[in-house]
Amino acid sequence: MNIVPHYYAVVSRNDAGTCCILSYVRLSLDYLFAGAYYLLNGTASHFNRLSQLIQVKVPHTKSYIGKILGAWNHGSWRNLRERILVIQTGGWIGDMVLMTPALRALKRAYPQSRVALLLRPLVAELMATHPYIDDVIVDTKGQHRSRLKSLCQLTRHIRRAAFDLAVVLHPTSFRNALIPLLAGVPERIGSNTNGRGILLTETCLNPRECHEVHRYLDILELIGLDAQDTSLEFWHTDVDRRVVCQLLANHGIAPTERLIGVNLGTTWQTKQWEIEKFAAVITQLQNIINIPIILTGNASEIALGEALQRIVKMGFINLIGATNPTQLGALIECCSLYLTCDSGPMHIAAAVGTPTIALFGPTSPTRHHPFAEGHCVIEKPVGCRPCYKRTCKLKETPNLCMTEIKPEEVVEKIIQLL
Repeated sequence: MNIVPHYYAVVSRNDAGTCCILSYVRLSLDYLFAGAYYLLNGTASHFNRLSQLIQVKVPHTKSYIGKILGAWNHGSWRNLRERILVIQTGGWIGDMVLMTPALRALKRAYPQSRVALLLRPLVAELMATHPYIDDVIVDTKGQHRSRLKSLCQLTRHIRRAAFDLAVVLHPTSFRNALIPLLAGVPERIGSNTNGRGILLTETCLNPRECHEVHRYLDILELIGLDAQDTSLEFWHTDVDRRVVCQLLANHGIAPTERLIGVNLGTTWQTKQWEIEKFAAVITQLQNIINIPIILTGNASEIALGEALQRIVKMGFINLIGATNPTQLGALIECCSLYLTCDSGPMHIAAAVGTPTIALFGPTSPTRHHPFAEGHCVIEKPVGCRPCYKRTCKLKETPNLCMTEIKPEEVVEKIIQLL
């Protein structure tokens, strides 16, 4: 059902006063109506239709109204960008690490500008200490019964901040592109997917076959930034390193001792490798090498460590839940090698320079592999992958892409990299 009014707004140079105002008001009302409908009832198909129906042509003009409407493409106003809003409300810890080259490029290009990041609550504490972020705005969408009420409150907050530029880094979210439009941010850039191109002033394609680091940087090219430095970095401190050194000392491990780190958890059940296979790897390593093995993870993964301890009684140190995110970076930095599924800690390991063996299932290594040299990806050629599903659709052989990975080949790769 088509719910969007069909009109074609043309603003000429001669009537760029009254007509600009009327067109802007009318377009704003349609966007607001369409956005509200989407949040309550709609799908992306409504907005693919919207992008075909609404066409707005605004000529270049030096008037204030023209600048508001986006006709400042040719002027010097684009060089101001004193307040910049970066939006990624779908990102987990790994996404925050992969965004860092883009955030660094943005801050280096506009060192005097104030950069704020709109994100999910889970990563707010981590990003509060990020070296290239000045302010953190938390999207509390999940804490409200009404999605529309949440959107309105967030939009008002962003409008009061008077941002000059919004950089939408979320690859697909329509809501992430709608927020800066409703908040009146005059310059909005991002990828053109799910019909959201009509909400942005500059768009690029969203390629499926490139790494996320490059995808984020591609968006910055829309404002003329060509970042040469694509290296990852993590923002743990010497204080974090001292805390970790003491933590390891409490377990009898010297600062110079070699370690193997093992991360059991991940955000999706379909990316999870069986605990029994992690146990088999640890048991085999105990018989081959004499290097301490430590388990890492956050407090929500404590049960995984306990399950492993019921299978392997000794031979490793369980530090799951013993560190905060930045301390985890310092802990992984101490490891000579890190074993993990596709996860946030995998990207932290790449950022701190620890050689990593990454087990991939439903996601694509092309887009998400550890972004550096010296790492190893283990994957299986299962026909349905990468599916990016959080629930496996295979009834007879669930999670086949992960269960096909055998402990013996993982052990072999560990020995090769040590």
